[in-house]
Parts: sequence; C-alpha cells; structure tokens
Amino acid sequence: MDQDQNQLYSTDSYDRAGADRLLGLLSTGAVLMQGPVGTMLASELGAQDVPAAYWNVAEPQEVTRIHQQYADAGAQILLTNTFQATAPALKRDHIESSVNLVCAEAVAAAHAAGGQNLVGSIGPCGIEWFHKDEPEYRLARDAYREQAHALLAAGVQACMLETFTSIRDLEPAVAGVADVADGMPMFISFAVDDEGNLLGDGLNVEAACIWAEKHGATAVGVNCCSIAAATLCVPRMASSSRGYIMVRPYASLPVRDDEGCLRWSEDAEALATASVRWATDGARIIGTCCGATPASTCAIAEELDACHRLVEE
Repeated sequence: MDQDQNQLYSTDSYDRAGADRLLGLLSTGAVLMQGPVGTMLASELGAQDVPAAYWNVAEPQEVTRIHQQYADAGAQILLTNTFQATAPALKRDHIESSVNLVCAEAVAAAHAAGGQNLVGSIGPCGIEWFHKDEPEYRLARDAYREQAHALLAAGVQACMLETFTSIRDLEPAVAGVADVADGMPMFISFAVDDEGNLLGDGLNVEAACIWAEKHGATAVGVNCCSIAAATLCVPRMASSSRGYIMVRPYASLPVRDDEGCLRWSEDAEALATASVRWATDGARIIGTCCGATPASTCAIAEELDACHRLVEE
C-alpha cells in the first residue's frame, strides 16, 4: 500500500484494549461465538431474496434483535452481519450504501445487543484473478482493505476472513486486511469437505492453516461444513497450528420447500454433543454456521457450561 493510500486509513480509533480483552478470553478455554445472521434473516417472511447486508441500513433493529437472541442464548462473541459487504458484493446486490456505512451500521447493531467481544465478518468478494500484477488482484485487495478498515474503525476487535475455499481466493483478502490491521487480530476460517480438504483447491486443512498462520492469522478454523468434517478437522488443526482453533459447522445443507424457499433442518442436540469433543480436542472458538439458530447456541452453551463445572469439581 502506497503512502497516499495509507493516509486514507487512520488506525487511531481501533479498539486495541478490546482486542487484548478478546485474546485474553480465548486464552482461558473454549468460547462460544454466535451463529449465523444471514440465514435467519433469509427465513423472515418475504425476505428470501433480500441481501443480508441490506438489513444493516434498512432495518438495523432486526439485525440487533438476532444478535440479542444469540447473546441471550449464551454467545460470548458476536459476529457482524457483513459477510458480503465488500464494495464488489454490495454492487452485485444493488446496495447503494457505502462500505463504510454498511459496516458501521452492522457494528452498531451488534453493539446495541450488548456485544463487548465483536468480530467483523469478511467473506469472499467474488473477484477472479490470476496474476498479482493484474488489475483484478489489486481490485480484490482494495476491496478487502476497505472493508477491514471500515470494520476496525467502527469498533470490532478482530477481522474474520471466513468461508474461503482456496488459498488463491484468500491471498488478496489476507493482503488487504494486513494493509490496515496494524496489529489487530486476523482470524481465518476455511470451508472444507468431509475429508478435511478445502472445497476449492483440495488443499488439506493442515496445510491451509499453516499457510494462514504464516501470513498473520491469530486464529484458524473451519466453518460452513458438516458436523463430521468439523469433528475430523479440529484435532488435525490443533496438532498442526500454533494459534487458536475455531470450528463453526452448518446446521445442514439447505433444501427448497414447495414455494421455492430455502430451508435448513437443525439438530441442536447433535451440535451440542459434538461441541464437547471439539472443546476437548482443542477448539477455542465454537459456534455454528448456515441454518443454525439461537436454539443451537443455547444447547451448546449448556453443554460447555456443564463441562466447565465438571472440570472445576
């Protein structure tokens, strides 16, 4: 990033004390992160085709309501509703609001739910690139840089690059976040198959996590995968990684009902039972992804609390 660009991204407002608090919390043991916002919003009547990021500016109180449900269910970390809030994603979804506004409103919505530990979600921006000296790579890096700064300046304590399926897609994202992170934590989470390989390039999860940590990740993990894949990956990541381990599987794959709407089935008990093993195997951030609801968060919280009580006794 050149000097002119650097002047555009002041880091003075970053919540460094909050970042220290968040990392301190992770050092104590397994911590529960909230589940998805996007699929819950999509389940609202008539909202199937409304982009999740649009809710931040159109009806932020609904975003706060969902965050509050997760917090009430026991989530200790909230995750912003900004998975698709890079400039290319907003343009694709015909959202005219700026990245800064969408991200600031998302952070405010989570703060309104009482979230002290807040992580900013950043998903793939959708730009295809092949060589680092081509405009596409620079556009992607710029998009991730802009969103990461918007989230950090608005008050998140870490940025989460999540649901990445290949190292190629991840490269400009990591570079963009690193441009403006200035010491703030970066978490990286991969989408994997049931063999523990990245969905896009087939790289095994151990190698992916090693790459992520080499490029600045404070925490590494998997999300948007099956419970079985999560259970397989956690000990493998724990044995090959030096940082904190994250795991957030989906509730199920979606199916379309008779009206063409996506629906997910949710087995909160299965997620809760698996969470105990994930914690035992070394996971420090435990949560859920697509299709899960606060019911699963509540069930996981109860199981983890029971385990903590047994340890204390």
